[in-house]
Amino acid sequence: MLSAALALVAGLILAPALPASAADPLPVRVEITSISPVVLRPGEDLTVRATLHNDGTSVLKNAAADLRINYFRMGSRDEVAAWADRADSELAGQVTVVQALDDPLEPGASADVTLTLPAARIQFTNLPGVWGPRGLAVEATEGGARVGLARSYALWYPEQSVTPVPVSVLLPVAGPAANPLATTPSTELDQLTSPTGRLGRSLAAIQVDDAIGFAADPALVEQARAGGPASQAWAQAMTTASSRHATFTLPWSDPDVAAVARADEGSLFQVAVDHARTSDVLGAGRRTMVWAAPGQNLDAETAAAAASADVVAAVTRTPAVGANSAVTHARMSTEGGSLDRLGPDGTLSALLSDPTTVVPDATDATTAQRALAELALVARESESTPDPVLLAPGRDQVPDPAAVRVVMTALRSAPWVQVDPVSTLLVGTATQVDVPAQGEAADDEIAPAEVAALATARGHAVDFSAITPDPTTLLTGVDAETLAPLSLAWRADPTGRTALAGNVVKEVSARTVGLSIAPISDLNVLSAEAPMRVTVRNDLEVPATVQLVMTPRKACLQVDPIDPVTVESTSSATVAVHLQATANCDVTVTATLESPAGDVVAAPREFTARVAPTIESVGTYAVGALLVIGLILGIVRTVRRGQSARRGARTEAETGPAPPLPVLGGVPDEEQGT
Repeated sequence: MLSAALALVAGLILAPALPASAADPLPVRVEITSISPVVLRPGEDLTVRATLHNDGTSVLKNAAADLRINYFRMGSRDEVAAWADRADSELAGQVTVVQALDDPLEPGASADVTLTLPAARIQFTNLPGVWGPRGLAVEATEGGARVGLARSYALWYPEQSVTPVPVSVLLPVAGPAANPLATTPSTELDQLTSPTGRLGRSLAAIQVDDAIGFAADPALVEQARAGGPASQAWAQAMTTASSRHATFTLPWSDPDVAAVARADEGSLFQVAVDHARTSDVLGAGRRTMVWAAPGQNLDAETAAAAASADVVAAVTRTPAVGANSAVTHARMSTEGGSLDRLGPDGTLSALLSDPTTVVPDATDATTAQRALAELALVARESESTPDPVLLAPGRDQVPDPAAVRVVMTALRSAPWVQVDPVSTLLVGTATQVDVPAQGEAADDEIAPAEVAALATARGHAVDFSAITPDPTTLLTGVDAETLAPLSLAWRADPTGRTALAGNVVKEVSARTVGLSIAPISDLNVLSAEAPMRVTVRNDLEVPATVQLVMTPRKACLQVDPIDPVTVESTSSATVAVHLQATANCDVTVTATLESPAGDVVAAPREFTARVAPTIESVGTYAVGALLVIGLILGIVRTVRRGQSARRGARTEAETGPAPPLPVLGGVPDEEQGT
């Protein structure tokens, strides 16, 4: 019965906050400046210091301050938030200590108070398992009526030990939209890297504690190295920080992986990842992670593209304050492979950038107490193996170095918190989760056609560079130019991004211009073989080895194999070509230049060849053929005649000599003697 009654009272005290009254705010602003000790143990006095600010128009003649305590332990993070969100007119616990002001509090004036609750009067139960946050408030009164109130937490800890919550802190460092084709220097980066600029504040926040990790775009650091004095100093400090902190790189130029994936140009994203890994501005070989844009969900296409590029993790967007956070460290199996996913805690991450979004009228003291109250409940949810927690402000949240220092100091003071670097979080156990659903393109996302045009231009430039043994000269800056329009920062200026993408395509394509074939006049081929010469021009700053390819459109003309030719920079070379004519025709011939890999590297030339081999040329072959035939026939006749003479000699030997012929018009010799 007693426990049921206590639960009922606790429910009344910690009921959800009612809507604030429409009446004017209380005239006194109460600022809690110190709660000591931060973690209250048995036998210790509780001392709370506060400042009362009279923001009203009336003099407070009987002003006083009291310390109120709610003795019921909070059981969930929702109850922690509900206590802070209560209206000033709602319950605030029991009065334990009262201190009257010595003098009236004039309008615009302030007064400091110190409220100490002796250990003997602290009514927290000194038993195992009852540790955790309790509600605390400092109330300003005038004649006993409430005129101001500020809420916070007392953190009761009678335990000997608990299993601490692993807490890691990770900050993003990404630059503004960059234009690598700009001809005039920009002062924006110097402003951002100054101590009061966004990047300067991020660096100062990183330097608060060596356990704070960061993921930075190496292209940004390289750009800062070439900037003004402020930018150069910032870049040097970032390089130094990379040797002391858990450091990760974002892909080069921080590209929009979701847009690249939707354009099916994963190879372009791989280029960004490879450049980040090989860059030495933050130390070569750094592991690369991707970080979602504000409002961007990690969908199936994005996860697959990131996994294909072998990034170490994908950091999801930071939830809003009070929103349920995803599992801190999860792992999913995508079409591109396995991918680790890191999910920040929205409420705790906001304390690093703007504590007032979590704690109204936040002070260092109330910020620290809120952070530890939240984590105490995380530790109690699973006391044997608490889930890890990641504090990582979103891209649109600028970390406040002072707030980061307050939170980190508080984390190191609490026995239920263990501060770990992000690298430790990544090697810990990951919860297997399903692949997210397919997402839709954001309105400010770069169009797939623009991504494809950039990828095509870069691919052509890479293929073209095969003509020279020194491709670096031709490709210097190509990747940086191609990746720049893909930066997430350009989501803020889609029109400017489109213009930049178009200019980059033109500039990169211009790098593939410089080889040409001199005009070729129409040709008369009047013999079976005909030589010709073709001039190849190289206007590049590097030597080029190319293959001249001649392609007749009819079979009546053939071209003998042509050897590759090397043309020195800014010079010409003549290529000898041998033609073979086989029949009369008019044929169009196309001349092209190809790289050693077979890619076309120059505009083609066409000319017409009138092929008419002469009768003499053709007859030469015919006469030659007839002579050969005649020679063969002569040999045959000679052989046959030799055979006939031998046959006649054998006949005469057998029958005797033949009788002589009679004398024409006379008588035989034997008759003349008679």
